[in-house]
Amino acid sequence: MSPFFMIRLVLDFTAAGLLLAALAYWWLDNTSHELIGTGMFILLLSHNVFNRRWWARLPKAARGRPNLLTNASNISIALAISALLVTSVLISRSVFAFLPLNGGPTAREIHILAAYWAFVLAAVHLGLHWSMIMAVIVGLLRVGVPNAIRTASLRAATGAIVAWGIHSLFVMGIGDRLIARPSIDFWDFQESTIGFFLHHIAILGTCACAAHYAAGWLRWAGGGTRKMDASV
Repeated sequence: MSPFFMIRLVLDFTAAGLLLAALAYWWLDNTSHELIGTGMFILLLSHNVFNRRWWARLPKAARGRPNLLTNASNISIALAISALLVTSVLISRSVFAFLPLNGGPTAREIHILAAYWAFVLAAVHLGLHWSMIMAVIVGLLRVGVPNAIRTASLRAATGAIVAWGIHSLFVMGIGDRLIARPSIDFWDFQESTIGFFLHHIAILGTCACAAHYAAGWLRWAGGGTRKMDASV
């Protein structure tokens, strides 16, 4: 396995961690929030530079169902991150305070909306690449051939994460945030900080799991369709 690929993978997970940390705005001071966001944008820029060939191939990409899901996911997250970046500059009070810009309340609302969409879409992006990530982990840990006990344990853990993630969606009011519905409910970080991150990690796992199995179903459905066409 290429060390360069491993570095890229570490940088990608670091960017995801910074996005999660940036969501905890009320736990951070504004300057820390902006610095974390700036670091995340730099890592995401490097991610797209490394994957520039994918963008170059996009107009000629195959139009199979799994490819459509991946393409839609990548384009959507690019749009969300772009909106997040623009509004970050507009409402900045620290890193970009030297610019004569003032986005006002509207830019702040769009910023929050884009942040939560970016979080959910990042989870979908993770799920669509989960098979590759698991192959890397299996190679690093030198895990042997699959066995029934390990498979059952992993499926049970996945089920528990999904169940907790669905519960967390309601606890954190993610639905309201994804449609920009006004809310005065904020997480009390004085009561629990770890709970905030555990809920969001569970949500990330749930969305990733949904994307992973949706892609698998589309591959299966596409294979079935091709077999039917060949038999006609």
